[in-house]
Amino acid sequence: MSSWKSRKDFVSGCLSLKVPLMKTSKIEDFKSVLNPAQWDAVTTMEGPLLVVAGAGTGKTRVIEYRCLYMIENGILPEQILLLTFTRKAAREMLGRASLHDPRCRKIEGGTFHSFAYRLIRQYKSVLGLGDIISFLDEADSADLLHLLAAKAGFLEDKSRFPKKDTLRAVLSMSTNRNQPIRDVLAKDYPHFVPLSAPLEELRKMYTQFKLERNLIDYDDMLIYLKFLLENTAINEKAAAHFRYVMVDEFQDTNKIQADIVYSLGARHNNCMAVGDDTQSIYSFRGAYYKNMFEFPKRFPDTKIIKLEYNYRSTQPILDVANAVIEGEKQKYSKVLFTTQPGDEKPTLSYFKDAFSEAEWVAHKIKEYRDEGVPLGSLGVLYRSNYLSLPVQLALSKLNIPFAVFGGMKFIETAHVKDVMAFLKAHHNPKDEISIARILMLLDGIGPRTAERVKEIILGADTQRLEADLALVVKSAEARRELLKLAELFRLLPGIETIEKKIKKVIQFYTPILKKKFDDYPARQEDLEAFVEISSGYTSLEQFLVDFVTIEPPERSVLEAEGKKEDERPVTLSTVHSAKGLEWEVVFVIALVDGSIPVSYALDDEEAIEEERRLLYVAVTRARKYLHFSLHNEGRNGGMSSFNRLSRFVSEPRVLEKIRTDYAWYEDEGFALDQTGTRRMDKDELYRKLTDYFEMDNGKDYF
Repeated sequence: MSSWKSRKDFVSGCLSLKVPLMKTSKIEDFKSVLNPAQWDAVTTMEGPLLVVAGAGTGKTRVIEYRCLYMIENGILPEQILLLTFTRKAAREMLGRASLHDPRCRKIEGGTFHSFAYRLIRQYKSVLGLGDIISFLDEADSADLLHLLAAKAGFLEDKSRFPKKDTLRAVLSMSTNRNQPIRDVLAKDYPHFVPLSAPLEELRKMYTQFKLERNLIDYDDMLIYLKFLLENTAINEKAAAHFRYVMVDEFQDTNKIQADIVYSLGARHNNCMAVGDDTQSIYSFRGAYYKNMFEFPKRFPDTKIIKLEYNYRSTQPILDVANAVIEGEKQKYSKVLFTTQPGDEKPTLSYFKDAFSEAEWVAHKIKEYRDEGVPLGSLGVLYRSNYLSLPVQLALSKLNIPFAVFGGMKFIETAHVKDVMAFLKAHHNPKDEISIARILMLLDGIGPRTAERVKEIILGADTQRLEADLALVVKSAEARRELLKLAELFRLLPGIETIEKKIKKVIQFYTPILKKKFDDYPARQEDLEAFVEISSGYTSLEQFLVDFVTIEPPERSVLEAEGKKEDERPVTLSTVHSAKGLEWEVVFVIALVDGSIPVSYALDDEEAIEEERRLLYVAVTRARKYLHFSLHNEGRNGGMSSFNRLSRFVSEPRVLEKIRTDYAWYEDEGFALDQTGTRRMDKDELYRKLTDYFEMDNGKDYF
């Protein structure tokens, strides 16, 4: 910890921090608002610097005051380059610094892509581009790829070809992950692996088309910036102009971005990277967490400073976070600590099923609200969106408003609305809106045909069905699908349980799902959750009513964030979307193997490590109270299964930091009257077991 002699001195330094009231600043004032490690990072100006900033340790303050410190020490603001992942982050940090010293407004700050745009415009002739260049947004790229695929005849093949947005996503991931297209498909779209060769050919066509017309897309910007910085003359000019480079969230950079940083700092070595390897959770976007470990290798004299004093959470929460991440194999070891008040241990609660778990979460949220905690101060986190469905239903029943971050509300997703349409039409044959939605799912059925056949499909005269359809539907294939649909509606009334009805509908819908959505495997998980939820209902009408009562989604995350905390709804969020956010109370639900870690990561060591980091991020979102929960009964491929507590929490060093509560699980279900029941002691139970295994019926088990 630099010149500070002990952790006691460090804590003393942290406790003495004061927020300055003045807008102008002097160097001697900095130490009053920075803890010892932050001060060390701020005042280290020359040479390579890696700041390993634990969750909630004030990295933004470090960047803000380092900008100030450098300017106070005579460095020109135009010589400082700050690279971030969002324009908002750059504006926030430089805006704060500018309140102290207006010269900070002259610092070059922005995203990698905005910086790339500036250099590409300046040196486009070096790249061989024409005087006039145009930039393609994501929608433009998708449209162009579709056009080129059609010209190449790829869409005429009988085999399924990816839709335009999927084409763009695959090519973009290939670039950002630095992976061949085949590897991207194997991981994210395994059903398209046989199309690897056509997609490689499509990329060549796409690249040639752009070059011939001076077009640049989002991913090209980074590649072209990398090419420009590999030019000796341009690199020298960039190094001379930007003598000090700072990069935020370095753990989220991909390999191309890291190469850009190394090129920018290669000549003067004045490069600072700020990040946290234990919060690297975006590999699916191309983030390469090993960049944090590569940085000192590329800059051999790197000074490493760790920020460990946490300003957000209580120590019991940090103890859990430290214990969870201790199991990570490759990391910069650090121990988060704080002097924040609070000694409430995080809790772990077991439940029979997802319904019971969700009802407990909803009632617990109501308790907090009744105790004066604003709804905007409560967050419910989960690994995958489908896991939030039971909580959405439970909150709706209690009229508790909520906003979903990281995706649409479950009931608003197209595939769930499709399946709901079948159930609504079955429940009410006069529901023309649902019937029309179903018919429009079938190939060869347009709005006009749908209007003409809906009465025939739901009619009672099954003997004339085929003949009546032939009068209005010309396509033999469309008629076959309509006959299958009519048969489905004929069978549904005779199926007893709602769960079995939904399974029958999904069986019919699955071929449509596969045609309609390139990411159908992920959507199938949602439908499995849909089936699981239905098992708790005996009335189809009540099931439909409960889903209808889920309120429309918030229009945007920004809209919810813009409200005061006591006016905001409860937040439901995937952990990925929660990074950078915090709440007074956090619930982490469905904490089982198969969820965290997610099932498809179980055979991949690096993926397992990232799942551990994901849980660490979830834990460190909580300020005062943290509640873990799981339900024991689950579904796997339609079969009932018994869930196991997440391996990251079942580790003894983690469990000992948590208060475990089985009461909620034990209180559920029936209980036999125990009056007059004689209790056995352990010795008697042992004798009975011994006698049993000596009998023939016991031996049959071995």
